Amino acid sequence: MIEADSAVVRPRIYSAKKHPLETIAPLKTPISVHIDVASLCNFRCSFCFQADTIGMKKVGLKRGFMPVTLFKKIVDDLKDFPQKIKKIKIGNHGEPTLHPDLPEMIAYAKNAQVSEIIELFTNGSKLEPRLNAGLVESGLQRINVSLEGLSDERYKAVAGKKINFQSIVDGVRNLYSLKSSDLNIYVKIADHAHALSDSSTKIFVLSAEERKYFFDTFSGICDEIFIEKVVPQWAETQNKKQNELKSTGMYGQKIKHNKDVCPFTFMYLHFNCDGTVSPCTLDWPRKVVVGNAKHQKVKDIWFSKRMRQLQIAMLLGKRSEINFCNNCSAPLVCLDEDLDPHKDEVLSKMYVTEKEMEEPNPWVSQ
Repeated sequence: MIEADSAVVRPRIYSAKKHPLETIAPLKTPISVHIDVASLCNFRCSFCFQADTIGMKKVGLKRGFMPVTLFKKIVDDLKDFPQKIKKIKIGNHGEPTLHPDLPEMIAYAKNAQVSEIIELFTNGSKLEPRLNAGLVESGLQRINVSLEGLSDERYKAVAGKKINFQSIVDGVRNLYSLKSSDLNIYVKIADHAHALSDSSTKIFVLSAEERKYFFDTFSGICDEIFIEKVVPQWAETQNKKQNELKSTGMYGQKIKHNKDVCPFTFMYLHFNCDGTVSPCTLDWPRKVVVGNAKHQKVKDIWFSKRMRQLQIAMLLGKRSEINFCNNCSAPLVCLDEDLDPHKDEVLSKMYVTEKEMEEPNPWVSQ
């Protein structure tokens, strides 16, 4: 752990202590749930599916805001689990600060006491004093601010957005001035980001001067800070804008081998704005849907046959035969967890029968 003025330099995946997944899987309570309250975004970052208008149209992706009633229903459903969720993570596919009822939602989740931490993901463009005050008052405990550059020109080139970069700096500074010790602010910047334009092959690698400017500018107005590398985390979209798979992942962690088992499917639930549920935060086209929170209890989805069949297919080494999962590099580049050496152990703890292993699995191409 390194100190940069007041901020700790470390990637967000190491901000909390973890138990080895193989020792706790299968889980009676998900480690965290991701709730995408707004699937719309005001940026079109080159490496993100939000820049792929043709791809989104092709899969019929419907975007919008999650109704407050649905958000509250999901939160209430979490009370059915035997333990608290470690984190409720708000935002991932879109920009949650676009939702007009965001502070109300966060406050409801905080007051429900169903998770240890309420966390928000944002591009920081809407962090103005009024919203910042609302976020602090709501009880938000962690906010992850993602920067796409350090100048107006870089944002235009990478995110296709004309902005005043200084306004983002001012927004983070204002939030830091308002926060209590209960709120942790993490600021990260994307390195090796590609230009948004299809006609450009430009890759923006942060120079030594830019890295110094980043740390000098933000280390005094946040709690944690890091430079994350753009990696191929969004499957079947923007492939030429996410860099090739190398020896290290998003956070500099070493990539040892391909993974037959996706750890995400044993750890998380992701709720899209329309109520559909995936066990993966990166299922942007909603191809790996295990239920719908509009019509089902969250606990029933977690323990559903559909979810179990997906986990069994993973443990049988069939990820390469599962639609969408077979094209995804996220298990390699986005997390450390590795269940591959523990397949038999987890199958045994799940009490998977020979019949279940032999019968046709709806997730596997027949």
